This record gives sequence, structure tokens and C-alpha cells, in this order.
Amino acid sequence: MRFLLAMIGIVAWADGVPAALNPTVVAAETRVALGFVMQGTQYGEGFGGVSDRESGMLPGFTAEASRLGPLLGLPGIYSGLVYDFAGGPLSYNGFIQGHAVPRLSPYDSTDHARFNTVEVRLGRALTLSTVVDVVPFVAAGYQTWYRDVGGAGGYAEFYRAGIAGAGARFDVALSDRLVISATAAGFAVVRGRASAPALGFAAEFGTSGEETVHLGADWELSNALHLFAGLGVRHFNYAGSALNNGFYEPPSSTLVVRSEVGVAFGFQ
Repeated sequence: MRFLLAMIGIVAWADGVPAALNPTVVAAETRVALGFVMQGTQYGEGFGGVSDRESGMLPGFTAEASRLGPLLGLPGIYSGLVYDFAGGPLSYNGFIQGHAVPRLSPYDSTDHARFNTVEVRLGRALTLSTVVDVVPFVAAGYQTWYRDVGGAGGYAEFYRAGIAGAGARFDVALSDRLVISATAAGFAVVRGRASAPALGFAAEFGTSGEETVHLGADWELSNALHLFAGLGVRHFNYAGSALNNGFYEPPSSTLVVRSEVGVAFGFQ
């Protein structure tokens, strides 16, 4: 670890002077963006020797504001705010819980789902070469899932949790107008909670984990107008809950694959 930190210091401070960030990278990271999203979702939970499965493709959108530049006398400060939404029908194939025996009943239906994620990032950019910059960052945010399983045996359930973690973003300027990026991050999923008002159920679940990777491209059409595209994968677990009013939230795993395309407006 000390060797890695020393090498970062050598790269970022050549001859005692901070190396300049690539201007195309700075332009790509200083923007307000809005894009269309298609999200593939797979969810699974297991309880009582059986499992629930949900899957499908959901439309949505992404909105982002970010800045890369000097702040309070420090060079290369990166800050970003991202909001992601996706909603629509997911196929539900599994079981429902009940008070009567047997407690679990097979049930196939549709989940009219809505997902929301907010993430705030703060980091410091480092120059690796004249065309490559890296931005280590810390991040925190919030995620929700409104799960509305239809039909006579269906019910609405609301999940929410905080996320906190760290990651790194690598930006490569392939030309004076095109930047490609790769981002990886890990998070703790904290203060999670699930509730189903129709069942009189509400419970918290413990801390779990989340991992994300993302590949992106930004093409500068003019100083003010950019086009962008991306592909990302997000995986997270919910740890499950204790019994409440005869019901409980079992441990679960969710995998999300998202593609996006949109426009961005630079404000350097």
C-alpha cells in the first residue's frame, strides 16, 4: 500500500509541480447530462426451501451533474451527483407468505416495479499520462425499490437502504473530442428496511454489500454539446430480516445490467 501511494505521488507531482489533467477529460467530466436507459433486472430470494424470482427489462432515465477542476485552492477536485430511475413490469415467479398452513403458496404474477438510486461522489483526479487520468472517489447515496405484485394474492412492498463506499474512475482521451472511461466501486448497503403495509409488516435488515462496474464514452460535438453512451453492471444483496407480524424478509440478491445513451451539456 505504501508503494502504491508513493507511485501515485510520483505520477501526480512531477518535479514538485502538479501534472496537468488532460483538457478533453476535464471537458467530459464537467457537464450536466440526461440519458435514456434500458435496465435488465434479475432478483432472487430464498426461504423455506423455495425461492422467488423476478426478471425483465425496464425503461428509465439517468440524470447527472459533475465537475472536475480546482476548488478551494486544490487542483483536480471531482464532484458528482447522479440520479437513476427505472420502472415497469417484471415477471414474478415464486411464492407468497401467509398466516394459514401451508404458509407458502405458489404464485405467478407481475411486479409493477419502480427503482430509484441517488449517488453523490467526491474525489481527487491524478494524472497517469498525457492522455490518462484516474479519479479515486468516495461516494454515498440512497436506493429504493417499490415492488407491487399484482393479482388476488399480491401486495405492495417498499425497500429502501443507504449506500456508502469508494471507487475509482479511469478516463482515457482517445482524441481531442473522445473520452472512454471505466469505473469500479464497492459499497456497504446500510440501514436497509422493508415494509408491506397491507400485511402489517415492517422490519430492518442488516448490513450487506454492493458492487458496480461501468464502461462509458463521451464524444464532444462542441464546447457545449456532448453525446454519451454507457454500459454498467450493479449487484447488491439484502441481508433479510427477523420475523414481524408473522412475516419476514428473506435474504436476496439483485443483478442489474444497464445500457444508456444521451446528451450532455458542458459548462467549463
